[in-house]
Amino acid sequence: MKTLIKISWRNIWRNRTRSIVIIVAIILGLMGGIFGAAMRLALEKQQFEDTIGTQVSHIQIHHPEFIAKPEARFRIPDGLQIASDLSNRDDVIVASPRTVFDGMAATANMNAGVRIKGIEPGIEAQTTGLDELLEEGSYLTENGRIPSILIGNALANKINAAVGSRLVLTFQDIEGEVINASFRVEGIYSLPSRAFEERTVFVKASEVNEAIGDPQAVSEIALVIDNQDEYRNIAAEIQELYPDTRVRHWADLQPALYYSLEVLNEALIWILIIVIMAVSFGLLNTILMSILERARELGMLLAIGMKRAKVFSMIVIETTIIALFGGVIGLISSYGMISILNRTGVPIPGGEGLGELGYASVLYPSLDIDFYFEIVVVLVVFAILASIYPAWKAIRLQPAEAVRQE
Repeated sequence: MKTLIKISWRNIWRNRTRSIVIIVAIILGLMGGIFGAAMRLALEKQQFEDTIGTQVSHIQIHHPEFIAKPEARFRIPDGLQIASDLSNRDDVIVASPRTVFDGMAATANMNAGVRIKGIEPGIEAQTTGLDELLEEGSYLTENGRIPSILIGNALANKINAAVGSRLVLTFQDIEGEVINASFRVEGIYSLPSRAFEERTVFVKASEVNEAIGDPQAVSEIALVIDNQDEYRNIAAEIQELYPDTRVRHWADLQPALYYSLEVLNEALIWILIIVIMAVSFGLLNTILMSILERARELGMLLAIGMKRAKVFSMIVIETTIIALFGGVIGLISSYGMISILNRTGVPIPGGEGLGELGYASVLYPSLDIDFYFEIVVVLVVFAILASIYPAWKAIRLQPAEAVRQE
């Protein structure tokens, strides 16, 4: 075997130009495919973190009628106790009780429809990291004469509000009576989703619950779970525990995002397959040309008694060495490229307008180290498959005819 490997290595470099061209093609093909994969995974990760991590959470619990009519009167019975019980589960990291309903937010000259979320600031910070999303101001820490409110950057621009501005919220209490309450803007948060920024405001649950007439009101419980892959099973278990509520996981809450991620995963697989297949066809063409040029030499080897199995193995080894040589350099180069881009970020052209769709304007690609090893395995497998036809052509040569070729 050592002798075959040495012969194969020498054969590769007998035509340096051709070998270098195919090796460079492998390197560039892998770098392009891995860059595309890393960017798509970065997009997937960004979408999931921004939508699920900071807006929706893994699981939400509501009163059954709240889904169609997000009003203060549709509250979860014993909501605070349910949230407390759920927070003690081993598979739940945090359970955030909220009071949620629709209303209007108005400044002196402008108004807009909003979704009002009454929260427990400390618990909400653990659930969505809202305290870290602030662009200006502070996080519901002040206890002044006028209650505080957090608004999104897009809403602030829309209604011409700033930190310190006074907002009037109009909403219905639990009896359906219209309530007006005055709030002072304490902070402005920022998210990639402009729609969420423009629609959602946050206040302390204790203050808004007093306004609607139920100090213990809870109309939504948001859960962050330990193992996010188990979201369906956990949601089903909770639904069985509390049959009078409606339990939905993030795929139910954001079906467009769920299907988008599924499509991205499928696209990623096919992109890598196409790239590796293209590289394999390049290898096949290179080795086949090499065999045609060396037909006389191969015929002589067969004529002096070299077994066809060894000739077959030699061709396969040549192909595998080229694939490994180019593949290792390509993967090392790709790893370095992705590491640099992960630190610097990749700006998306026209990314400023993507916020309306929930996309970030800068992506930070990254890949697990296992992914690179998997690519090596797949590349070698395809390289071996690509070598079969040229190797078969080599052992089909007739020694008497091959040695007479010029």
